[in-house]
Amino acid sequence: MPVFIFYTDDGYTIAPNNAELENLQILGIEYGETKEEALDNLYKNNDWIIANGFSESSIRSYTILEP
Repeated sequence: MPVFIFYTDDGYTIAPNNAELENLQILGIEYGETKEEALDNLYKNNDWIIANGFSESSIRSYTILEP
């Protein structure tokens, strides 16, 4: 089964020196027969994504493993 990594450019990160940095954030890694199935699994297993206001339209994915 394929494995997908999901990431977004929503939000920002705080650096060790307390500077705010705009960058990509990894939301998770999930299995699925399709990208859509893996995204559904991501949401099921990570309630914090929606709870913290990440926009579905800004979530991107990349296949990191194929059977």
